[in-house]
Amino acid sequence: MSDGPVTRAVRLVAPGEAPRLDEKVTLPEPGPDEVLVELDHAGVNPLDTYAAAGTVGDLSRLPRTLGVEGTGLLAGTATRVVVTGAGVGLVRDGTWAGAVVAPRAAVVELPAGVDPAQAGTLGVAAVTAYETLHVLGEVRPDDRVLVLGAAGGVGAVAVQLAKLAGAAVVGQVGSPAKRDALTALGAGGLGADQVVVADAEGLAAAVGDFQPTLVIDPLGGGFTPAVVESAADGARIVLLGVSAGQDLPLPGRKFYRKGLRLLGYAGLTGTAARRATALKALAAELVAGRLRIPVDEVVPLDQYAAVAGRLRERSIVGKVVLATQE
Repeated sequence: MSDGPVTRAVRLVAPGEAPRLDEKVTLPEPGPDEVLVELDHAGVNPLDTYAAAGTVGDLSRLPRTLGVEGTGLLAGTATRVVVTGAGVGLVRDGTWAGAVVAPRAAVVELPAGVDPAQAGTLGVAAVTAYETLHVLGEVRPDDRVLVLGAAGGVGAVAVQLAKLAGAAVVGQVGSPAKRDALTALGAGGLGADQVVVADAEGLAAAVGDFQPTLVIDPLGGGFTPAVVESAADGARIVLLGVSAGQDLPLPGRKFYRKGLRLLGYAGLTGTAARRATALKALAAELVAGRLRIPVDEVVPLDQYAAVAGRLRERSIVGKVVLATQE
């Protein structure tokens, strides 16, 4: 296979070593089921930090460009696409670069008018929010939805999508600063009906008599049993992460007597067709102005390490995006 264009990229070179920016990475020519995408924005996710640490992804395929989501133009066209899935950033080169050769299955065309910075964040958190609500959660207009971690990348989108579905929404955050940021996001009418600042021990009291019928839970740990205490009979709890702890000491008797359902979301097992359905629905809402991905900051590609640090500190509201052409 002949060599293709040269790009700058953030690369994981060896297990245990910090990723580094390589100014001259030569890409292969696209194969029969691949396309070249000239990237301009790429989202940053906790999954990227796990890949950088070598805890996920194929370490036999190094060096490898990091980044599991991004956006750009199909080479030689004005067609904007999202690149995500099909092993991008985990078993093959990812999106933290000026260009990528991606499988066609990882590329979804977007409508004209989508903001590039927001488009760069659609592939992971926004798709997760859509699927946890619409595919697993089967959200309905008469639902009362509790979104934990509501100022995060998934939570901020889930709040808006739940409101678009006609549901009543309470969002939980961990600090007054995040409460204020999430409240500001709702200025257009798609914010939570109420935002509560609560830890796991104080969640049930903070939620009060809301009695959610659907819970989006990216936290786990002590939050999940607290949700069992406050949930309505027959509620659905969608677990998509365990950032507060992977052990869930559920109150078993209350769980079964309430007839609750605990549903696990595994984004890496999603099909290309399902991912495309979510991306197209999300992009349509963005273009129509009914949805906004909160972008905390857009930073140059060479500042990737600082962004990863902010992820670990959990100081980001919404998403941080890398500008891959700067």
